[in-house]
Amino acid sequence: MIWFIGTLFVVYQLMLQNGFGAISESVTRDLSLTAVGTGVLSGSFLITYSLMQLPAGLALDRFNPRWLMAAGALICAIAAWFFGQADSLGSAIAIRAAMGVGAAVAFPGAGLLARRWINPAQFALAMGLIDCGFGIGAVLGDSGFNHLLTVMDWRGVLVLLSITGLVVSVLIAAGVRSAPPGWSSEEEIPVPLREALTVMLRNRQVLLGMIFYAGTCGTLFGFGGLWDIKLQQAFGYDPVKAVDLNSWIFVGLAISAPIVGLISDSWGRRKPLLVIGSLGSTIACAVVLFGPVFNDLATILVLLIQGMFLGVNVLVFATVCESLPKGYGASAIGLVNAAGCLCGGLLQMIPPMMMGSDRWQPLEVYQQTLTIFLVVLVLATVAALLMHDTRPGWDHKPGT
Repeated sequence: MIWFIGTLFVVYQLMLQNGFGAISESVTRDLSLTAVGTGVLSGSFLITYSLMQLPAGLALDRFNPRWLMAAGALICAIAAWFFGQADSLGSAIAIRAAMGVGAAVAFPGAGLLARRWINPAQFALAMGLIDCGFGIGAVLGDSGFNHLLTVMDWRGVLVLLSITGLVVSVLIAAGVRSAPPGWSSEEEIPVPLREALTVMLRNRQVLLGMIFYAGTCGTLFGFGGLWDIKLQQAFGYDPVKAVDLNSWIFVGLAISAPIVGLISDSWGRRKPLLVIGSLGSTIACAVVLFGPVFNDLATILVLLIQGMFLGVNVLVFATVCESLPKGYGASAIGLVNAAGCLCGGLLQMIPPMMMGSDRWQPLEVYQQTLTIFLVVLVLATVAALLMHDTRPGWDHKPGT
């Protein structure tokens, strides 16, 4: 129950983060934004979120995760309220960036609770279930907000998000406990910032994990979080249908992440699945970009498969954590997550800069520009091939 409540914050984070894709058309019209302005506003959440990942991870390793996560959810709730009142691009960017700061403790916090409360041999499964929460939150943000817009405007949706954040904050404060009975802080001795950065950034496995997650998570948040919606519209779908279709990427993620975690823990292998996931998502992304659109069902199937392959990326956290000494848990999760989210934020901003400031572009322009996602996925595949394999519950010893 403690781990489940912590994971609710991850679901809420993705509602805030991914829901912008559903309301972007309304926000763009209301605030009179250009395509570049919309991209910057969308990416501002992920930029601050990613920059705060390492500080959040270090804080979680040192202080009480219960209160840090409760405070983070409360900050998100307050920021959501003010975002619903925004009347200019500048104020909207500042408020959405504040959301990213508050949400920064969600994923590493849930991961730390999993490391403390879940059997180490089931860590990949626990992280897979957290990633399932990612997918659920993203679908609620995408398709859920899309249908809420039929009965209220985007500002009303933000009010509901604010109330939801307040409920999540109260649940965390009331229900989360930072560590199980008998747990000693000596089991995870936190290390100074400089030492933590030195150890992690000199660890080949961590660096490769960051590259891998930058490519796969960058695609998930950059493509699935914004640009696939624009691509589907360029293929001829109306905005409502495009958002619903895009949601299938995250349905695939929610399905595959816990299954992959279970398979990996049972098999005792990480690397082969990482390679399959990154290579498969590269092929699926190419089909989404350039494959013929036969009908709605074919489009849904391809997007679902792409999401299922991207769901494999959750194993990178187990692979990295199992390559480091104890005491680096939340910091390592935060650092790898930062790489992925920073790349995702940049990949929301870069395409409109490459295309120009015109709001609508022909399909060919979208296809050519969005090949940037194929490039980062190929880099992720190379990184996966270069990583060494680890084992569930591996008790790392220095020098191994």
